[in-house]
Amino acid sequence: MKHIFKLPNRFINFNIYALSLTLLMVSCDLEEEVISFRTDDDFYQNQEELDRGIIASYSSLYDVMSVEWNITELRSDNTFTNPDRSPESDAPRFTLDRLTVDTNNSINQAYYANCYKTIALTNRILANLDVAEDQGLRNQYEGEAKFLRALMHFNLTRLYGSIVISDRVLIGEEGFQLSRRPQSEVYPFIIQDLEDAIALLPEEYDDSEFGRATGIAARTILGKVHLSSPTRDIEAAITQLEYVRDRGLNDLLTNYDDLFAPDNELNNEVIFSVRYEQGLIGLGSPFPNFFAPLQSDGNVVFGNGDGLNVPTENVSDTYEVGDLRKETSMADSYIFVDDNEETDDIEIFIKHVTKYNSDFAALDDGDVDWPITRFADVLLMLSEAYVDARGISEALIELNKVRVRAGLTALTETDVNSSFAFKLALENERRLEFAFENHRFFDLLRTNRALTVINEHFANEFAYNNPDNPDLDASPISDFQLLLPIPQREIDLNPNLAQNIGY
Repeated sequence: MKHIFKLPNRFINFNIYALSLTLLMVSCDLEEEVISFRTDDDFYQNQEELDRGIIASYSSLYDVMSVEWNITELRSDNTFTNPDRSPESDAPRFTLDRLTVDTNNSINQAYYANCYKTIALTNRILANLDVAEDQGLRNQYEGEAKFLRALMHFNLTRLYGSIVISDRVLIGEEGFQLSRRPQSEVYPFIIQDLEDAIALLPEEYDDSEFGRATGIAARTILGKVHLSSPTRDIEAAITQLEYVRDRGLNDLLTNYDDLFAPDNELNNEVIFSVRYEQGLIGLGSPFPNFFAPLQSDGNVVFGNGDGLNVPTENVSDTYEVGDLRKETSMADSYIFVDDNEETDDIEIFIKHVTKYNSDFAALDDGDVDWPITRFADVLLMLSEAYVDARGISEALIELNKVRVRAGLTALTETDVNSSFAFKLALENERRLEFAFENHRFFDLLRTNRALTVINEHFANEFAYNNPDNPDLDASPISDFQLLLPIPQREIDLNPNLAQNIGY
């Protein structure tokens, strides 16, 4: 069994209890009357309970990740909704796929609520740090809580624009009185949390604690924050990312496929991931079953597949011949084997994500972690910063480290002889390196390419232009559709929450 930082069985009930307490902590989950909960005074009584609270905060990422791919990959040119699902039967995904989301979309509502639930749990930790007797652990818990709080705010502001900054435990009806804050306030808040986390967190743990946030993870996310901020501080990003690159704690693995091997997840390329383990109630990964083809009947993964998050023709065709990443990340077909031997084996041509597949014996119980950021991300972000700050020559060094690992030839300045050509090559490299890891939509937003790329995607991808199925067509989008709407339920609870323009 792999070493894994997760809830021991005896703490599972506590985790469920702690998550349910968010009904009291965040406005999106407040009901008219909340009863039978502990009060603030006796929620965390000692250091052990505080540690369990931190674990509950990490565990809440399961709920975030279970829907995040709908909000990111599905809204990019990487994947689309299974055409066998009608617009009526799967309306929430159908509209996310086409960026025609309405304010009552249940998946959008779930993602928004799950992010703020995680934030609420971290705020509870920060409000109870005084029960920690060991100063080193107190610092660690504070750093972990601020790292997770920053990560959730970062994702929320990229997807919704102006957001509520949740920086404390909310009591009673306080959550109904908050208003959205502009990104000019949100980004400094995120940066401060990450800078605090860097100062408080260790840079590494032993294997038994693998999965906890580190100072290296905080630096990596901070580098991305600086590149994504409306004020885009390239030199600040370079400072953080060069530190991670040169610190020597992380490196590229020799083989891309090894990144997603269940027995090799304690590797030094992964910087921060959401950890899964089969065989423990609620801790297995659902993604193999989510993403395997419908009616694949155990020929792709154990059980059947839901046929979700289908790779596009375009992403499949974009892989160069010899790119070792494709076989790990996706497949264009699978072999259907008739167990009754009444028919010959048949190759079924249905594209599907394979990156998270593993051997398991129960539905939704995969064993492969979901990486949030890894060393290749550091190198390609440095390349992105270098092309503007130091030129193509230096930027190519970092990009080519990733290309060569993928089995491809290094690019030269002849291949990318302008800044624009280099940025397109980098955009493509990031797309394939992090395919189906929830990076693509965020990358396109950061580089201001989302509107162009998505409209080209709708114009050229067959799934949206099938003359035999015009109900699945997609129309060109406008700028406002790049932001998600604030869920209507949130506005109904708190009229101070203004809606995004266009919704």
